[in-house]
Amino acid sequence: MFCAYCGDVDGAETGVDHDERDCPWQETDGYSVTFDAAELAATLQATADGSPAYSAAIGLLISHGLWIKRLAERPSLLLIDYSGPSPEPYGVDWLKVVEALAAKELAASSGELRILAIAASLADTAARIPLGDAVSGLDTANLDRVLHAIAAANGRPEAA
Repeated sequence: MFCAYCGDVDGAETGVDHDERDCPWQETDGYSVTFDAAELAATLQATADGSPAYSAAIGLLISHGLWIKRLAERPSLLLIDYSGPSPEPYGVDWLKVVEALAAKELAASSGELRILAIAASLADTAARIPLGDAVSGLDTANLDRVLHAIAAANGRPEAA
């Protein structure tokens, strides 16, 4: 069968003959592809090398401790390569993150949502997040994380 979702024909890509109704990579209400959070963090860090702003955004998510795990469980917010034998994430789809934030689709505290919004703003200039709104109400630990990320995004060395 042909899968309209991943393009597989007769199990050539996945090893499983399927169509879009039972595609192992398709997100549905009852089933979703997930990734290992530690592997996702390592992959995102590796792909961020060379871009201080992107590295700072990924570093903010990792230091926060919540969002990498949630992104690993929500592949619709990730950039994923489906060309190999298994799907491989290689980045965050920041515009989808911003859309999900605007649509209030993400279950999290207001502080957690602010961290994600700031990371999106650092990583992608198209993600327009008002900084004043985003930092208001952050606790001390998260504000420190954000300040560190902003400094890192601007190529500033860590404060002693």
